[in-house]
Amino acid sequence: MDHVALLPLYRAWLAPDAAARAAAIADLAVPGPIALRSRYRHLRDPQAPAGPLQEGLSLAEWRTVLELETEGDRALREGDLDAARDTFIRLAGHETTADHRVVRVHALIGEGDVARAFDKVDEAITAYETALTIATSDRYRFGQLRALVPLGYLSLAYSSAVTAGAQFRRAEALAVELADPLYRGNVGLGLAECLERSGNLDEAVELTTAAYQAFDEVGSTIGRANAAHRTGALLHRARRRSEAVPWLRKAHAWFVEVGDPVGLTNVLSGIGDLHLDVQEFDTAEQWYEKGLRQAERAKLPRARAHALQDVARVARGRHRWADAVVKFDRALAAYRDIDDIGGIWHALDKKAEAQAELGRLDAAARTRLEAVHSIEAFRAGHRDERSQREYRERFRLAYSRALAAVTAAGDATAFAVVADCLAGRRLAGLIEAGTRTTSGPELEILQNLLAHADQRLARHRPEQAPGHTGNREERIRLLGAFGIRHGLAEPAEASLDDQLAAVYLPPGRDGAPLLAAVSPRAHLVQLLVDPVEAHRVHWLWRAPGAEPRVGCLDLDDAARDVLTTLGGDRATRVQLHVADLAPVVSVLPPGLVDALLADADPELLIVPIGELWMIPWSALPLPNGAVLGELVRYAVCPSLTVQRLLVARAASAPTPADGNAVDVWRSPLVSGEHLTRLDASRLTPRWLASASAARQRLRDGGRMMVVVGHGRRAPGMGHYLELDEARWLVPADLLGASTPRRLALLVCEAGSIDEGRPSDPICLATLALAARSDEVLATVGELGDSHPAARYAESVLANMAEFPLPEALRRATRWLLSHPEVRTEPIFHWAPLIPVGTV
Repeated sequence: MDHVALLPLYRAWLAPDAAARAAAIADLAVPGPIALRSRYRHLRDPQAPAGPLQEGLSLAEWRTVLELETEGDRALREGDLDAARDTFIRLAGHETTADHRVVRVHALIGEGDVARAFDKVDEAITAYETALTIATSDRYRFGQLRALVPLGYLSLAYSSAVTAGAQFRRAEALAVELADPLYRGNVGLGLAECLERSGNLDEAVELTTAAYQAFDEVGSTIGRANAAHRTGALLHRARRRSEAVPWLRKAHAWFVEVGDPVGLTNVLSGIGDLHLDVQEFDTAEQWYEKGLRQAERAKLPRARAHALQDVARVARGRHRWADAVVKFDRALAAYRDIDDIGGIWHALDKKAEAQAELGRLDAAARTRLEAVHSIEAFRAGHRDERSQREYRERFRLAYSRALAAVTAAGDATAFAVVADCLAGRRLAGLIEAGTRTTSGPELEILQNLLAHADQRLARHRPEQAPGHTGNREERIRLLGAFGIRHGLAEPAEASLDDQLAAVYLPPGRDGAPLLAAVSPRAHLVQLLVDPVEAHRVHWLWRAPGAEPRVGCLDLDDAARDVLTTLGGDRATRVQLHVADLAPVVSVLPPGLVDALLADADPELLIVPIGELWMIPWSALPLPNGAVLGELVRYAVCPSLTVQRLLVARAASAPTPADGNAVDVWRSPLVSGEHLTRLDASRLTPRWLASASAARQRLRDGGRMMVVVGHGRRAPGMGHYLELDEARWLVPADLLGASTPRRLALLVCEAGSIDEGRPSDPICLATLALAARSDEVLATVGELGDSHPAARYAESVLANMAEFPLPEALRRATRWLLSHPEVRTEPIFHWAPLIPVGTV
């Protein structure tokens, strides 16, 4: 290697102290080649180790190492991956120090780059993280920076934007501190992809154009090419085609100049998109085919998959639907080979569209269902709730289109599966985990859940599940563990949501067992708001003795306003009367209310998903002047999978001993609801002596228990219950518990959820179901600390001595509303109490 910076950097490398080091490179301009620039940035880092950095290093060895690094970098850029790999392996053999391993770090980063280009993701993650660990230990911050950026891109592909964002932000801080504009530009491109993932295209364009400016100022052609390509692609996606054209043309010219095969393939695709946009199919196809040849010649599996997808999109644009199905299948296979969930979803989405155009509605529904299964498998592989939620939000269109497709095909069993995915898979995983303990700290229980998560995932995964790559969970685990070890993420046990994320299960592929688990004597209704269209409700209804039906309906603004109120401000919610809920009846399937009114003894299981969980179902007004709670023996359940597991658990549980004893805890902070009118001939209260005794009884089982207290929603934990002054019960307290078989929680918000998190309705009531309770009486919203509320609660409890909870609630509702004055009162005195469990 012959460069003006070679000798000054060598002298600085061997300088005895910081002052001599600074003097050696005081007049040196920043060198361009990465091998030299990395040393330059390290030498100027005030946190670098004291000199000399490699005592005894000969000039010949210095030159050899720099030449190897430069040769490997050149081979990478030119797509000669085999030569690059061999060069970096040789480079590793030139490491001669034990505590300042810059050469080793660079060799590992090079090996990671090669593995990433070959889509050997696990090897790449391991190489980068090893490099990062060594660089951190040896105080080589520019090496940390170089490893963090590709790890961020891998996290975008295989983990989540949350994880990637943390890595890119750490890299950004290092780039600023080390004053390296090139890496600031690279980090900007990464952060732009995170913004693109969230749909924030305008801010993403701002970052890519700023990155372009940084690359332009330092004269980096490859940097300008990458930034121009990303800017053009983002502008095109934002439907700003005229602005995108010049950016993509510039990017193409620069990629041709530097000979970068990955960048060239990507920009060929982008230019083809410009022509596909205006239906210039022949021209678009030429660009795409050129990109496919380039990808295959350079042996780039990811670029090849994208190119195959592009070619299929031309067939779609020409409306050659049969040809499109075949070509999207080819792209799908390529995406599955590299386990790219974004590509898998897009290929399945367009394949299903083509099948529907051919009139093959059943095939289209199956393809849509396969897309949901693929996404759910990725969600289940993550152990933090934010990432699981990110996948749910990122692919909400997949769920929406799957619901529409299975409805169009009239496939109720497929509908049940898709809807259950949107209902969430954490509670079901928690029940199946079977954690039953009455002692030991909760953290040990949660760690046990984490330790067994992989076994449950493996058990639920079909042997030949399409789209599965055996190392997916390992990749996610590696990326997550990396974040924790390097201070970029909190440990999984940091929050209840993350603890429960560990037990998130992939769904089963057959919805028939879910439907079969519900009593054939009951009407079954599964309801959810469309993930994309907030005014659309999808429904499944199975009447007793009938085949299940599926459909969708549109809500008017009045119904949407009431749903917003139910999930919103407490002051507004507690003013609602029965008449105010009239618009919400429209969420029910057409014909259901008439069928209930025609039934002499109607029974109903409701599976309300998402925001519909917050409906106080008892108070829904019916055409005959009654409300639902007076007429119908009903229960609500978080999901059909939970229902199936509850039924199976109850069938295998021992029959509880006869008796009417009930454990009771009434918080001294409650002014009403003394429960003094409990009929002792039907229920015998056993008053617990202290909050500690109540908490213990909630955890160590029993036949029946009543808890009276104040409850509040709380950020982070979801909800808490005041057992006494400064004595609380929080949802995490019920993990690993053996809760009473029949549990009445006369507590505000005990069944409420945070609607901002589209997953399982996690609350005290549902976690009690997941523990051991068969029936839970709980509240959605506030329950009045009032005389009517106390009388109503006492009536429900008295009836529970003889009847299952749904019937006990119906009898109590009939009794309460037989007093005309109550019917005109706000419903928060009684309606928020709902039966959670099964019929």
